[in-house]
Amino acid sequence: RTGIELLLADHAGDCHAPCQNTCPAKMDIPNMLRLVADGNYSAALATVKRDIALPAILGRVCPEICEQACRRGQHDSPAAICQIKRFVADRDLNSEHPYQPVLLPDSGKHVAVIGSGPTGLTAIYHLRQAGHRCTLFDAADEAGGRLKYEFSAELPLDVLWAEANAIFSLGVDLRFGTTITSAGARDTKSLNSLVTEFDAVLLATGNEAADWSAAGVTMTKSGVRVDAATRMTSRDGVFAAGNAVRPYKLAVQSVAEGKLAAECIDCWLRNVAPPDRRKTYETRLARLTKQEVCDFCEGSLPTARVERSLLTRDDSEAAARSEAERCLECDCRALANCLLHHYAAQYDCDAQHYRGEGRRFEGRLVGDTVTLEHGKCILCGICVQLSAEAADASGLAVVNRGMATRVSPPPGVSLDEALGSAAAHCAAACPTGAILLSRGSSASWAAHQQK
Repeated sequence: RTGIELLLADHAGDCHAPCQNTCPAKMDIPNMLRLVADGNYSAALATVKRDIALPAILGRVCPEICEQACRRGQHDSPAAICQIKRFVADRDLNSEHPYQPVLLPDSGKHVAVIGSGPTGLTAIYHLRQAGHRCTLFDAADEAGGRLKYEFSAELPLDVLWAEANAIFSLGVDLRFGTTITSAGARDTKSLNSLVTEFDAVLLATGNEAADWSAAGVTMTKSGVRVDAATRMTSRDGVFAAGNAVRPYKLAVQSVAEGKLAAECIDCWLRNVAPPDRRKTYETRLARLTKQEVCDFCEGSLPTARVERSLLTRDDSEAAARSEAERCLECDCRALANCLLHHYAAQYDCDAQHYRGEGRRFEGRLVGDTVTLEHGKCILCGICVQLSAEAADASGLAVVNRGMATRVSPPPGVSLDEALGSAAAHCAAACPTGAILLSRGSSASWAAHQQK
């Protein structure tokens, strides 16, 4: 553990990009932008929909808080993340064959979801993928919940219906015009009857949540009381999420709640422990100075942010790709295979134990094939060995001494010349993502990540 913490003390890099850390849904924003820049829109949409079931809706109503954290915004203007998300979502909805996620085989379980707002719709989207049948109950005659009246100016109804219907097409029993109450008053259905009829019930009733205490569900001043880890209420098999639990101002927060509730319900139905939601180990760069931001932007496209109107037109593909290419790729693309991250989490390491003043961002060496980021390097020597074995490479060298030791090309030699044909091999073998394939094909990157 001490050895790993000493390595962490000299490690400067982001595990996740600031935009992704800020997004309530934790969408993999950098990967979406890379895929759009490559013109791989279907993969970009699949990336978005892993975390956001309603991207066309959120592309119109989200306040773009992720863009407030975009590091490019410290240099000129942030990447138009929300509008690019809207672009890939609209493009899919208008296509001949809109995206359909893979559904697991029927689990034999049946879930009742009360409420068709962003939380309820999102929960159904993920529950259906897990193989669970879903029946949606809503007192209204149509889907949407808070989306219909809180965002009527920004959100056209045809977009709302299109995304809701895409979820319903996964196979959902719809019971609109059905009111569910705690005790089952006249012309209503009771929560007790749903508990008997279904394997699980999700309360996603929004801001105007009913009082469910008569059905054995404990209430608080803000809404339904739930277990933070499982989202289960005081009644076995009854879950709650979104504004039924506490007021959430942002629709994206409700979407995040819906996914979390679906995951918890799925675990309960399968009789497995819910995911450990304690904060996982992660490193983050300190806020960059003005000069460090300039260094960070070196090698990126110097283009200005694309006008919003150009991203919402029918012929917005070129504008979307151009805007996506402005991304600085702050994330660690090697995170899934990062051994330092793996062992730091396994041994519950404290990255601040030996931190001292902390290592600052040092810039990047950008070559045609790969990029070398010194702050992430742990001086393992693998790249030095691999480049030495390449017949067409001059090889990398270890320069300086003590805390200033770095891996670098020899004086007067470019990074591409130093690595030669070993460049891609070094990128795949690097245990911390200090060496990465330069901006280009995401497919090429993925191919070299197979270890």
